[in-house]
Amino acid sequence: MSDPEAGGRALITGTGAVTPLGTGVENFWDAALHGKSGIGEITLFDPSPYPSRIAGECWDFDPTDFISKKQARRMDRFAQLGIAAGIQAAESAGIVDLIRERPERVAIVMGSGIGGLSTWEREYRVLNERGAGRVSPFLITMMVPNMAAGQLAIFLGATGPSQCPVLACATGGEAIAEGLELIRRKDADVVIAGSSEAPITPLSMAGFCAIRAVSRRNDDPARASRPFDEGRDGFVMSEGAGALVLESEEHAERRGAEPISAVAGYGRTTDAYHVTAPDEDGRGVERAMVHAFEDSGLDPEEVGHVNAHATATPTGDGPETKAIARVVPQALVSGTKSMTGHSFGAIGATEGIMCAMAIKHKVVPPTINLEKLADDCEELNYVGSEPIETPDLKAAISNSMGFGGHNVVIAFTSVE
Repeated sequence: MSDPEAGGRALITGTGAVTPLGTGVENFWDAALHGKSGIGEITLFDPSPYPSRIAGECWDFDPTDFISKKQARRMDRFAQLGIAAGIQAAESAGIVDLIRERPERVAIVMGSGIGGLSTWEREYRVLNERGAGRVSPFLITMMVPNMAAGQLAIFLGATGPSQCPVLACATGGEAIAEGLELIRRKDADVVIAGSSEAPITPLSMAGFCAIRAVSRRNDDPARASRPFDEGRDGFVMSEGAGALVLESEEHAERRGAEPISAVAGYGRTTDAYHVTAPDEDGRGVERAMVHAFEDSGLDPEEVGHVNAHATATPTGDGPETKAIARVVPQALVSGTKSMTGHSFGAIGATEGIMCAMAIKHKVVPPTINLEKLADDCEELNYVGSEPIETPDLKAAISNSMGFGGHNVVIAFTSVE
């Protein structure tokens, strides 16, 4: 049985999300359970010259729902998304007034894999077309990746430690792991942990098209992201942000908070194999899963659900399924990027929220577009197009695998 004192856990008392499935965790979660797709034709720029013209935009997001127009103009879109998710999380946890009372005990860990790419692209065009004197004085503060963390701290008044993990597509998982460590070390009573990304730009899309990593199923966007499916032809780029409020058990109990679930532990490894592909047998992510169980005190048999990284690429899906088959073959496996697309640095945070909600509501989200299992993927307990009710679900893991060979696995448990 699991040992909740193995490394010390943190309770999740609030969440916030901005995703292609909707703004707000309630909208995000409801759309996921109904198997909706957030993928469509790109509107953030003219995609007509590109072989891939689809993405998962945050279609209903308006930054002025959270910050002023003036503030929004001085933030890159990735920071707007991150601050919106962080504000939602703080409000849902009921900690806004608490932050004002003891700001030094509240930490921020808000990562981003890329940072202000759209600002960089825009201002580089200004430099070339209009000269150095016309470059925005806000270029630097809009571009650097730590600005979602910095702006959120300023907005909420949190003066505890703040960090910005940068670990490609494993960034969100890394943020949650670091948030847990801040609680364990008693560096903070409360941590807002998450990540944000806004990579849907002309240069970014050109780069991923050049390496043939993205789907070209432009005529059917909703069916383009196909984890584990034999018809997959690459991932679908998306944007978004997620944030989780982590609290020490003592602090949450003292203020009467009602936790959603808990972060019980994590595992982190590096493949040291290739800059974009995991090792072919999935040994790196396997070790990360094992470390997460050791850190959390969980027995692998206790894990009922895996939110797989599952980007819908031949190089990534197969090795991950091999690892899952060796470690937690009994678990229900979901590939939720089939609905959200792949938001790079942000995805670990939003998929972490998926795990927390699955445990709370005892239901595992679906994997849409999985029609025929690819030959290179192991036979597992895949969740198909409908969610599965799991009344006994008490533990789940979220896998994140980033370019450079980074693996982060987060273990979530119920609070019972």
